[in-house]
Amino acid sequence: MNFIISVKRAALSVVAATTLLTLSGCHSSHSAQFSASDTAFPVKVAPYDVYLDKVEEYIQKNRTFIGSEQEKTKELAMNMPFECGAQYDEVGILLVHGLGDSPFFFRDVANALCADGIHVRTILLPGHGTKPGDMLSVSYEQWQTETNFHIELFSGEVEKLYIGGFSTGANLTTIASFFRTDIEGLIHFSPAFKSRFFVSRLAPYIDSLFPWPNVEEEDNPSRYNSTAMPGFAAYQESVNQLQTLFNRDDKPNTLHIPVLMTVAEKDSVVDTDKVAAQFRDNFTHPRKCLLWQGESMPELLPQHVLMQSMQLPELRISAASHMSNLFAPSNSLYGTQSEFRICDNGQGSDKEARCKSGETVWYGPWGYKESDKVHARLTYNPYFTNMVDNILGFVGKAKVKGFCRAM
Repeated sequence: MNFIISVKRAALSVVAATTLLTLSGCHSSHSAQFSASDTAFPVKVAPYDVYLDKVEEYIQKNRTFIGSEQEKTKELAMNMPFECGAQYDEVGILLVHGLGDSPFFFRDVANALCADGIHVRTILLPGHGTKPGDMLSVSYEQWQTETNFHIELFSGEVEKLYIGGFSTGANLTTIASFFRTDIEGLIHFSPAFKSRFFVSRLAPYIDSLFPWPNVEEEDNPSRYNSTAMPGFAAYQESVNQLQTLFNRDDKPNTLHIPVLMTVAEKDSVVDTDKVAAQFRDNFTHPRKCLLWQGESMPELLPQHVLMQSMQLPELRISAASHMSNLFAPSNSLYGTQSEFRICDNGQGSDKEARCKSGETVWYGPWGYKESDKVHARLTYNPYFTNMVDNILGFVGKAKVKGFCRAM
């Protein structure tokens, strides 16, 4: 059996090598950004305030800052785990970020929820918050262990515990929920239950062959633009583990836990048809809702879907992106008034250059193209307030009664 597995892995490596060379060439870098830190990331640290101190010390020592000296404090804060509403112990929500991202992705959601009496806590996954080179030594097991540790830690501090996350973080928290009986519900943003990209499925087999499938300029203070192959491999292992749990004995295995998901139909990263199908088949609790940002109704019961059209010409929005649902229009980095643009959007060098030059652009997911338009990444959610209202309704904190509705 081991020989057969080895042969399969060797064959996959050959296919992957050809694919990766075709897609992006053999990129690598030896700069400080792409070298691993000498010290280990602090894991399994309690209590939470001590954890924050240890993580801050680690980031201060190991981060390769991309901003000016005056911007370092703000950049550090973006990458730090945080909590708000610590004075409340009735309802707690633990949120876990995605691959290459940071806790900053939850700032807007957390601030809105804490203002309504909810204790929100975030964590920083190992390999994140410092520099892309620290993704060279990560693993799925490391991320899952750290997620499980903080769920257990938080469970002793609140009466009702909800967990969830963005992208990979949604995978990690869903996996954890299979093995606990005290989770009140799951709150997910762009859950990455299955990738659209074939190459990511090969990552666990080739992470040592191609450590850097892409190397990009690091200009975003809140996330990495470059991701080492071990990071992709860790993500894919989370997918593999989750799909094994979802499909035991060749039939759907179910979670009878309330769930709220926000999903962009045109998400370029995630197979959203698969996510919708698993929302339907694997989550059996009647209290569930899919905030579907798109135009085509998924095959679900209408009472479980809230359609949110993303064809919004008045805002120059063509479709939602993988990351857009998390951010308020007022967000300092990703909102409507920010000058920061993600122009590397899979639309060709000419349109990318026009986007960078300051030309008026439209907004959508990576890879979205229209011949007569230049597109930047959509980085905010025009339905942000409604999404927050539905989260409040989901956890029983709504100011008005209602769940899975436009309000």
